[in-house]
Amino acid sequence: MSERLFIRLGSSSEQPCSWLVWSELEQEIIGSGELKDAAALSSLTERAGNRPVDVLVPSSAITLTNVELPEKGQRQAIQALPFMLEENLAENVDDLHFVTGPRDGELLSVAVVAHEQMQTWLSWLSEAGLKVKRIVPDCLALPLEQCQWAAIKFNQEYLLRTGVGAGVSLSESWLNMALPKLLPTQAGTPVTVAAYSDLSLVGAEVQLQELELPMLVLAKGILSAPINLLTGAYLPKRDYGKHVQIWRNAAIVIAIALLLSLVNKGLNIHQMNSEKARLQQQSEAIFKQAVPGTSRIVNLRSQMDRHLRSMQGQGGGSEFFSMLEGLEEAFTQVPELKPTTLRFDSARNELRMQVIAKSYAQVERFKDIVSRSYQLDSGAMNSGENSVTSTLTLRIK
Repeated sequence: MSERLFIRLGSSSEQPCSWLVWSELEQEIIGSGELKDAAALSSLTERAGNRPVDVLVPSSAITLTNVELPEKGQRQAIQALPFMLEENLAENVDDLHFVTGPRDGELLSVAVVAHEQMQTWLSWLSEAGLKVKRIVPDCLALPLEQCQWAAIKFNQEYLLRTGVGAGVSLSESWLNMALPKLLPTQAGTPVTVAAYSDLSLVGAEVQLQELELPMLVLAKGILSAPINLLTGAYLPKRDYGKHVQIWRNAAIVIAIALLLSLVNKGLNIHQMNSEKARLQQQSEAIFKQAVPGTSRIVNLRSQMDRHLRSMQGQGGGSEFFSMLEGLEEAFTQVPELKPTTLRFDSARNELRMQVIAKSYAQVERFKDIVSRSYQLDSGAMNSGENSVTSTLTLRIK
């Protein structure tokens, strides 16, 4: 989504909160403003909607420092960070949240914030119904623009980014006093500063940038900020509700597909049963024509076997029914063609039958299928008013 909501919180609940909605696609501000205090954050819930929410927090509530940490064995050393910084921190390390940032040689950037402060910020956002995946120290959202530092005036304080992962927040009254101590002590080229406000910094080379709303400058830089405080115990939990909704919809689709498959299978079974009944009727009709006097058929196979046993010249009878069985495919594929007479010559293993169909094409198709299994001689085809008749003689190949 190209539109995002950016919020800058205060350190305490009575401090004002700034907000801005920015369209990255249109490169324009959709809305912006300042809330009286943290209790008013709920008024942004509707504005958030489905937009991603990114949060800036005051650097004055966070310690941004560097620690010398060789790259070799870094994973184990990071676990010891709280104790490495313990002497430089006023609070008990158990009450602090440590987040590592970018590395510059053997110097590793580290952000330190009190658990109580983190929990306070998160409770404000939760009570307002705002779900965030990024909380960034405000000074680290200042784009460096190929300078060593970056600076901007925000309300009554100055945000200074003094490196890739370092920075401070200073009040106007403290700026001139603290700045000389922040500047590098070694002589040489002055520090270059990307300035997003009209300001002068003694001892630094100021490169004035395009003057924009402070919240817009921070909004443009927050996505490339090197530190996100939502790590470790504060890592956002996955929103399983969305995934459940997706799988719920998928399950409905699968269930519908399964139901349709079962219906289709049922229709196929019904169709096959109907075809079976039709073939059974056709077989019985052929049997009645071959065995005159048969009025009722209960079990076709059993009656065929019994008739075979009762026939004189059992060999001839066997071949006759074998030939009839071999014609099943042809009668199935050309159901419009019907036999009118059947005559079997057991001495010559020859079956003569007269057939009737609706067209010449049906007779030709029947002959083509039969000729695959039998030697076939056909007589002339006679055409009636609505039918065609012909005499066919079949012999076993």
